[in-house]
Amino acid sequence: MRVSTAAMQQNLLNQMRSVQSQLADATNQSSSGMKADSYSGVSDNSYVISTLSAEISESSAYADLAEQIQSRVEMYYSTLNDMVDLMSDMLADISGALSTGSTDVAGINESATAALSTMASLLNTQYEDRYLFAGSATNTAPVSVDVADYPAMTAPSTTDTSYYSGNSDIASAKVADGTTIEYGLTADQEPFEQALRALNLTAYASADPIDEAALTEAMALIEDAVAGIADLQTQVSLTQDELEAVVDMHTDFQLTAEGIVTDLSEVDLAEAMVNLETLSVQLEASYSVAGQIVDMSLFDYLR
Repeated sequence: MRVSTAAMQQNLLNQMRSVQSQLADATNQSSSGMKADSYSGVSDNSYVISTLSAEISESSAYADLAEQIQSRVEMYYSTLNDMVDLMSDMLADISGALSTGSTDVAGINESATAALSTMASLLNTQYEDRYLFAGSATNTAPVSVDVADYPAMTAPSTTDTSYYSGNSDIASAKVADGTTIEYGLTADQEPFEQALRALNLTAYASADPIDEAALTEAMALIEDAVAGIADLQTQVSLTQDELEAVVDMHTDFQLTAEGIVTDLSEVDLAEAMVNLETLSVQLEASYSVAGQIVDMSLFDYLR
């Protein structure tokens, strides 16, 4: 006969099963470094972990988009810089011709025609298979300076955007909840129109007699265009700074949130190993006690 009652034996078995379950969990934690392999295993923190994980994913997507927009903004800045160089060179040519009373208008015509074509190419810049200066009509080249689309002008001229086939939509992107940044430029904006008109006037200026009125107006337009393009460069730089701040904000949030998720879901490996050893000892002791109880009899007890 056994000394222990059935109830005592059942209680011991229940305790052994509990230790076995804890030991299995501790073994998994030590090998994986995670408190559990599903949210149910960390039920107290599951809502926080799942919410933060979703927000980390959303923040990462926003940061990726902001970085993509940054690359487009950098392309805008580079293109604007090329435009300033082009127009500055043309301004020097016209100024030189007028100041020396040069009769070589044909040379100025040729330079302006080439510059007009180059300016159009810059306004038709493509990046990531999209025309940057076309508004939302990114699949179509926005500028044509062919005579059929952009006829020859004479002084005094007026604003003419007949060269433009894009639209007025300004490119923008949502880079965070409640934050949308406008970053696009369109080829019909005033500085670009002034630059193209100045080049058109110069390209078709007559040589005999010299059309000083056209060249003088062209110079004034180029000066205004260069100043306007410089302002656009400042605007683009500010947009770049704003995007950089957005990326930094998302990066900081992700690092903080990932740290919280780690604290809630991952284990301290050193602590886990100590816990594993302790549970192993407890389980071995439980097996030993159970074995002794099974072997005990009333005769052993009375003896």
